[in-house]
Amino acid sequence: MERAAADSRSSGSTAAVQATNDDAAASKLSCVNKGYMKDEYVHLFVRRPVKRAPIINRGYYARWVALRKLLLQFLKSERHNNDNIQTKKQILSLGAGFDTTYFQLVNEGIAPHLYVEVDFKEVTSKKAALVERYSLLRDKVGPEASISIERGEVLSDHYKLLSADIRDIQKLDSIIGLAHLDPRVRFNILGSRFDPCYCWMGCQKILDCSIFLI
Repeated sequence: MERAAADSRSSGSTAAVQATNDDAAASKLSCVNKGYMKDEYVHLFVRRPVKRAPIINRGYYARWVALRKLLLQFLKSERHNNDNIQTKKQILSLGAGFDTTYFQLVNEGIAPHLYVEVDFKEVTSKKAALVERYSLLRDKVGPEASISIERGEVLSDHYKLLSADIRDIQKLDSIIGLAHLDPRVRFNILGSRFDPCYCWMGCQKILDCSIFLI
């Protein structure tokens, strides 16, 4: 009975975290519609646009500006190695949800060598379906991209969308291996929705995941 109750709580918390994805996408679209920021792709991920309160719009805008500044600093940085300048970059986005950063970076001509997104299968399956449906997204992942809605995957040379529960460290390890992240190349870890994920993971899972990422 205790195990059943624990499974029920886990299922409920998982659904709650997944729900933050739709809420975040709607909030970002609200910011875009009010002119706080530009995003030519987020409207494709929102079924029902909503108008957020000014304080919500400003909060999302401030977060977007801060993360974008750090991201651009990383992408523009150079690393000298044996008299050679290493310019390749990799980005791993955990809890990526319907984040559109990769598509924006491609549009701006500053996308990294490899961009990997990981989230629950229920989320990545929806995202894969939207990438397949809209040419505006599909063209950005490249003509060689392999899209599987059933597995919740998009695999191309420079972009990979993969499904995993980040609380399952062994599964996350295998998924990251599938992404072919090169340990010799600099990479940055993004947490598009990592803050709500932390709320539901539990202390030990947070510790395990942090150790794994280090």
